[in-house]
Amino acid sequence: MIPVKERALVFQGGGSLGAYEAGAYKALYEFLSKKDETEGKGKKSTFDIIAGTSIGAMNAAVLTSYVTENGTYEGSAEKLIDFWKYLSANSMVDSNPWFRPWWDYFQSINRLAGSSEAIRRYYSAKEFALLGAPNVFSPLAPKFDFKFFDLYNTWFRFSNKPLKRTLEKFAKFPIATNHEKSQPRLLLLSVDVADGLPVTFDSYTQEDGSRKTEYGGYIRTQDNSEIGFEHVIRYDKGITSDHVMASGSYPVNFDYASLEVESYDPNESKAVMKSEISNGSNMSKNHGSSSAKQYKKEIRSFWDGGLMSNTPLSQLILFHRKYWYKVRGLKEKVPSLAVCIVNVHPSKQAHIPTDHDGVVNRNNDITFSDRSRREEEVLLLISDYVDLVRDLIKTAKDNGVKDNVITGLLNQQTKYHGQVLKPRRYRDIVEGRFDIDRIIRIERRNDENTISDKTFDFSCGTINKLLNDGYEDTLNVLGTLKT
Repeated sequence: MIPVKERALVFQGGGSLGAYEAGAYKALYEFLSKKDETEGKGKKSTFDIIAGTSIGAMNAAVLTSYVTENGTYEGSAEKLIDFWKYLSANSMVDSNPWFRPWWDYFQSINRLAGSSEAIRRYYSAKEFALLGAPNVFSPLAPKFDFKFFDLYNTWFRFSNKPLKRTLEKFAKFPIATNHEKSQPRLLLLSVDVADGLPVTFDSYTQEDGSRKTEYGGYIRTQDNSEIGFEHVIRYDKGITSDHVMASGSYPVNFDYASLEVESYDPNESKAVMKSEISNGSNMSKNHGSSSAKQYKKEIRSFWDGGLMSNTPLSQLILFHRKYWYKVRGLKEKVPSLAVCIVNVHPSKQAHIPTDHDGVVNRNNDITFSDRSRREEEVLLLISDYVDLVRDLIKTAKDNGVKDNVITGLLNQQTKYHGQVLKPRRYRDIVEGRFDIDRIIRIERRNDENTISDKTFDFSCGTINKLLNDGYEDTLNVLGTLKT
């Protein structure tokens, strides 16, 4: 059965701030499950698509794995909160009963000092940044600079292997999901370091029935034969923990994530062409087998998806349309999308900071804040243009333009084909139109105790507050909605 509308959830990246997303999800699940029950929808999937970047990818993987394994969303919120309770740890400041009374007394003498809560967060984050968080990351020995022989250029890099072990403890891999089984679709965003391109991993199958990610330029030979995309990552059994970690390996602080990729090799391509010509084989007839020989397997490096898009709204919508149009073959309107975005980096701040830590914090928030409003405008503009073209086609038919003329026009290839995009016809643009039903944004707010290194603060006190804030903020947003 083809749904009229689907729900999608988008999680941002932001280190320990991901706990806010877990709290927000709990409120969303309670609200939507009650709404579905009231409307008689029974066991309808709470979310049809869950997309995430960085720590948002970890949250998305834990949720998708739970629902796929248990066949229900019931208990998924508790699972995600358990994940965050496991990630959190007591800092030395948290464990010291004398700290708060001493600092409160000190602040009464020196009004320039921050609050005891701000100091608790500040030194908890410092502790984890220096000593690691047991179930999240552990520091490696410093790498001294031998290029410029500059002690200030010493590189401190951490290992995120503890996070991978935690992830595998709370999620069952590989994650391969299916719409026919009412399983949520998992979409994760990463970045190819060498090419600087966004890379999206998808738990649903593609047109050919395989699970894979294709990216880079689209390769065509001089005789106009289609080869395929420049890079292909295959994961037929499903998304693995390596793919999730590839979405969350933040540069400089952590090492690259490595994945096996099939990449187009022009030298191999020339060799294949020479061989086929010398053997007198038919190039077009043997294209499938010959194109496969023109790719070589290599290990490529990946970074955190937040570098390209910390709020992967456009990837979500474009992949949604591609699935229903290309894989399921819907020529008319694909299911509309109701999207909920959980933002952990505030886009607005009432007071402009003047202290160093406050300025660094504001810079970080703006850098990784939600920029999807502009993407939303562009996507809606495209949808409007498609509607206009369809209305013009109807007007043409109503005024006597022959069907074969319109069909011939729609079957023409677009001007920009085979360069960046896969070759397509005009009908590929007009068919499979999409609508964004609604976008709900839940955004964390800074308080007077905010620090710049907040993404490193995995202390129990902070994680519990983030869980609670996410829950309460989401209830407040949902309370203002007209259902």
